[in-house]
Amino acid sequence: MNPDFREKVLQVLASVAETDEVRTNLELPLYECQLLDSIKTVELMIGIEEEFGLKISPAEFERENWETPGKIIADLERRMQVNA
Repeated sequence: MNPDFREKVLQVLASVAETDEVRTNLELPLYECQLLDSIKTVELMIGIEEEFGLKISPAEFERENWETPGKIIADLERRMQVNA
């Protein structure tokens, strides 16, 4: 896991979720804690596209893969490798 990539993802996520707790707890259940909902998920997709140039369409999105900050990082790393 690239530490710079991880930190940038967490920075975008913290901005969208409006809490730094996502940086310290990679197992935080984002939807259960209501830190992410459908609108904030779209905001996160836009932030990821702006930061990394990685476009994620809602059709490609699977909520299970974005349940926690750690899962988001893993999913984005996988997508970056596929698009490399």
